[in-house]
Amino acid sequence: MNPDKKRLRYIDAMRGLAILLVVFSHVTNAYVKMPITNASFAGVYYMMTMFRMPLFFFVSGFFAWRAAERWDAATVRRVSFKKFQAQIVGLSVFMFIYGAAKLRWHFHFLWTSNPYWFTISLFEMFFIYLGVALLERRTGWRWLLPSLLAIVVAAPFIFDYLTQGLRLPRWVMIVQTGHTLTYFPYFLFGIFARKYNQHLWRTIDNSYFKALMIAGFLLLVIFYGCHHPYSLKWDLIMTLMRITGLMTILVTFRTYRDWFDAPHGVANVMCAVGSRTLDIYYLHYFFIPDLSFMKGWLSTGPGNSILAMLTVGLTVSALVVALCMLVSAVLRSSPFLSGWLFGK
Repeated sequence: MNPDKKRLRYIDAMRGLAILLVVFSHVTNAYVKMPITNASFAGVYYMMTMFRMPLFFFVSGFFAWRAAERWDAATVRRVSFKKFQAQIVGLSVFMFIYGAAKLRWHFHFLWTSNPYWFTISLFEMFFIYLGVALLERRTGWRWLLPSLLAIVVAAPFIFDYLTQGLRLPRWVMIVQTGHTLTYFPYFLFGIFARKYNQHLWRTIDNSYFKALMIAGFLLLVIFYGCHHPYSLKWDLIMTLMRITGLMTILVTFRTYRDWFDAPHGVANVMCAVGSRTLDIYYLHYFFIPDLSFMKGWLSTGPGNSILAMLTVGLTVSALVVALCMLVSAVLRSSPFLSGWLFGK
């Protein structure tokens, strides 16, 4: 029996797709003028990138779930130490290298636009979940996690409304409050999906649900791609697009799960990439080339080509991911570096 069948290979493959699209969005920023003025390319771009971070947080929550009633002090210590290794020690090392090598010893990105915000937010989410789960276990109050989900669904809109036009303190930026609030619902959704997985898969396998999510996502992408001003109303539409996009990916990969279980090259590559998402996330910033010289050719004027934009972006992204996988393999050849930079 294929040992990988003990895992949900299509979930691993989804992570592989998600990290490729993360790299693609960062590569694209190097050669496409932002905000995107070409409505056609904007629609394609948003269709490919809008769900990538919700998908990441969903899968992270899916794998973070553990039956809290079976947790003991030793389990909490062991899991907390692993999270500290991968998401604090490794993060600190790569942020230092990024500031020193890429920004010539400038570290202002820590409180402006930290490229490693995902890891910080994920670390915070896990320990919030851990605290609530352990509190549920001690008190027997089974409504704590559902209540937390209800709160965090509303929190991003309240936070955006209260902070519009304000200059936020540095500590708010450093701890990534905005990102944590925005994406926490998807992390919790992953936890509930794992906890009540039979209910989730029964819903996803429903043909009417599949049609609703796919059609809804495509309509929202077209609508948002043509009109995307920044306002609370459009934040709501963007949230709906993220949710329907996430569900569309789940529906698609779930439908073709037997294809991902088959031991063929494409599925193996996607699963291998999906098992190294943290490594690629840490490393890819060092390998994205400066493609600014292409901006005039690819993204200006009526003759710009969506096919050219996608070909350049996806080709460069695939090469960056391949290089990251190579460097990751070298670093992981040392058990010490593997454990302290990426966790186990």
